[in-house]
Amino acid sequence: MNRGIPQKRNSDRLYGILFLAPIFILMACITFIPILSAFRTSLHETSYAQVKEFIGLNNFREVLGSTEGLHSILNSILFVIGSLLIVMPFGVIIGTLLNYKVRGIPVYRTMIIIPWVLSQTVTALLFKWILNGNYGPISYLAMLHTGAKLDVFSNGVQSMILVVLANAWNTLPIVEILTLAALQSIPPEIYEAAMVDGVPRIKVYTAITLPMIKPTLITSLVMQSMEYFNMVTLIYILTAGGPLGSTQTLSIAAFRNGFDFWHLGLASAYSVVIFLLNIMFSLFYIRLMSKGRED
Repeated sequence: MNRGIPQKRNSDRLYGILFLAPIFILMACITFIPILSAFRTSLHETSYAQVKEFIGLNNFREVLGSTEGLHSILNSILFVIGSLLIVMPFGVIIGTLLNYKVRGIPVYRTMIIIPWVLSQTVTALLFKWILNGNYGPISYLAMLHTGAKLDVFSNGVQSMILVVLANAWNTLPIVEILTLAALQSIPPEIYEAAMVDGVPRIKVYTAITLPMIKPTLITSLVMQSMEYFNMVTLIYILTAGGPLGSTQTLSIAAFRNGFDFWHLGLASAYSVVIFLLNIMFSLFYIRLMSKGRED
């Protein structure tokens, strides 16, 4: 009678493989194969789209050993961390406020999604118009009050701050929505028990709510970090990496070397560095999540 059990298990395993095969094939075509191709190209000399002789780690030496490459790495880290420092806390706070039942809350929840609906291109053009030094409304108001135009795009530090703020404004709703969804999945009985015990609200939030939504917050960190490291459109349209490379991140350096200068080997090396940084940040976040579960 037990002989049918192994056969059934083998049959279930086969069906599982057959059902998952299309997903794995799709992932291989759009993820794994391009990554392996980038690794291969980064180790070769290229001429336009042609991959030529093997040169080893020369492209990586140029990325990691040049001022431009190191500056791009630093800019990427500053851009990612700066964006996360705005998006994560404000996203959690606003998501928490949206969870309260007040009059008109559906309207607020709808309005809060608007920046996310806009594409990076529209967001970049919007900020570029508002802060334009010649005809932007901010520059006009600054001229009325100070007598001098305000041109943030002429200063490296101000340009980086602007890029971070534009990115945070565009991506903030993602964290808000994920936080709201996580909060609504918490059983109300937990809060009722805390109220019966007389636990203060701030204590309930820090000791109950935040630990329960921590996996969602870690997931948001991973998603946003990967998106920020790979972001090209918003930065390229807003500043194109300028002025003088002050906002040139790794993704912009990869894009420009690949599509402006046709240095595909060097562009692939930049892409591999981005991939490795994404892995490092993701492993760090996963370690945080694992530590939280052990505690």
